[in-house]
Amino acid sequence: MARFRGMDEETVNQTLDFSYLRLLWPFVRPYRRAFLACVIMLVLSFLVELAGPYLIRLIIDGPAGDALTEGSEDYSRVWWLGLGLFGSTFAGIFLGYHYTMLTAKNGQRVIRDLRLRLFDHLLRLGPSFYDKNPSGRLVTRITSDVENLNELISTGVLQTLFDLLRIFGILGALFLIDLRLALYTLLVTPLVLGVSLLFRKYARAAYRRVRGCLGRLNAFFSEMIGGMRTVRAFGQEAAVLGHFSKLNRETQGAWRQTVLHFALFFAIVDLVLRWSNAGLLLVGGTGILAGTITIGIFVQFYLYFGKLTEPIKALGEKYNVLQSAFASCERIFKILGETPMPLEVDAPIESQPGPAKLEFRAVDFEYLPNTPILTGIDFQVEPGSTCAIVGPTGAGKSTILSLVSRMYDPSSGQVLLNGDSLHELSLRSLRRRIAVVQQDVFLFSGTVLDNVRLLDPSITEERVRAALEMVGALEFVAALPGGLQAEVEERGAKFSQGERQLLSFARALAADPDILLLDEATANVDSDSEARIQRALGQVISGRTCLVVAHRLSTVRHADQILVMQAGQIAERGRHDELLAQSGIYAGMIKGLG
Repeated sequence: MARFRGMDEETVNQTLDFSYLRLLWPFVRPYRRAFLACVIMLVLSFLVELAGPYLIRLIIDGPAGDALTEGSEDYSRVWWLGLGLFGSTFAGIFLGYHYTMLTAKNGQRVIRDLRLRLFDHLLRLGPSFYDKNPSGRLVTRITSDVENLNELISTGVLQTLFDLLRIFGILGALFLIDLRLALYTLLVTPLVLGVSLLFRKYARAAYRRVRGCLGRLNAFFSEMIGGMRTVRAFGQEAAVLGHFSKLNRETQGAWRQTVLHFALFFAIVDLVLRWSNAGLLLVGGTGILAGTITIGIFVQFYLYFGKLTEPIKALGEKYNVLQSAFASCERIFKILGETPMPLEVDAPIESQPGPAKLEFRAVDFEYLPNTPILTGIDFQVEPGSTCAIVGPTGAGKSTILSLVSRMYDPSSGQVLLNGDSLHELSLRSLRRRIAVVQQDVFLFSGTVLDNVRLLDPSITEERVRAALEMVGALEFVAALPGGLQAEVEERGAKFSQGERQLLSFARALAADPDILLLDEATANVDSDSEARIQRALGQVISGRTCLVVAHRLSTVRHADQILVMQAGQIAERGRHDELLAQSGIYAGMIKGLG
């Protein structure tokens, strides 16, 4: 369980790093005109916002200070100014509606592009990246973290700039209206800003704790869902529930702290603003009685002061939103900064379909520095022939297959296909020539048809049927409700292990590969399923270059050559009968199986 502690949610930058806006710019740039339109609407909204209190002042005091008095008959200006006030209100609503719609549209377009880029990047990262990052954490990145950026992109930055514009613009207007009242306002504003800054300090720590707790909770939940059968098989439901409850309580406590800071912040700010309003009424009322200020000017000032407090309060809350968004931004671009593995050369060679000759030349490989897995591997597999690889667990058998499909690159030496180093070939063209059948079969949610052809529309339904028939799986697929259109539950839960393995064979055959890699492909297949596969294998491997990692004698004995691995080296090589005659490691393995 220790793996869920100290995740990167808790180690993100503690300050707002605006350099990430530069990284976001390539995603925003295609929609820059739409964002500019949002800025224009914000400026117009601000001007409309200032117009309302000014019109009210004119209604009360008159354009030249000629306020209406009892018995006055000149009410026409009241109607016109009232109509202008109604128009400014309507204009504010109109601009607010279109600003909200346009910012939401802009944000979702950027988020769509960013999520697609992130998912595409994840598809190109090597296995070592996934070995170090739990699936729950990555799911959080591409869902909630990307969605957090929506607030930053659509309204966060623009609204923050707009709030700053409102603060300085309204302060300037207040000084133009009345210097004495404006100076009083300056005494109050730092107090509200100070409360906001204090809130920012404590809210940041509380929020980071929430993100850390959520990251651990999501990662644990995702892994436990995947391993639920193991949990139940060992009767550990109570232990797992207890650990989940602990993580859940930690998350609840972190959220409680965050809510407490918000509640205190808004309560204190509201108290300060109420005191400020009381003081302003006292100072302004005294000025009205003394005749130093008109009622209209005071009403305009008072309304502007009310509008000044709104963005000040919003900035405190906005900081938390921006902190969340920038933290998500940092984590997302940390993934986008991961180098795709393996790397392609600048001008890769397109590998053409056809007969495939594989060759390993003095290949060494290590997952970790100074921990060799393979040492001095040399062998060739001729086009259309089958090479079986056997040996104890940890001898490096599956690693050889990973090097062929270029999931990893050799630490030294070369792997060649038809004389070309795999390093020089484009990954897409290389992997289109290879199909892999593994011991642990992964089936996706969807239909049987989509699982066999892996959503590739170029693989026809007829081709899928032919592949299923070749491996002897068509009969049980046809018996399913809907046949090829039958829904596959998550991880193929309603299929037996043997049926899942047959579907994986059909998946490989439907791709029509030149190279077939079988990694313990029949290890979990029952004897009846294995018999069906063995009957089909003769046709399946015909014309294809095959590498087979297997323990079962039935899979190995007819191979054109057998490599016996021990401690990362080829200890023996030859055909089945030749190796038996040597009475060496292979012969001992066969005797042990017997």
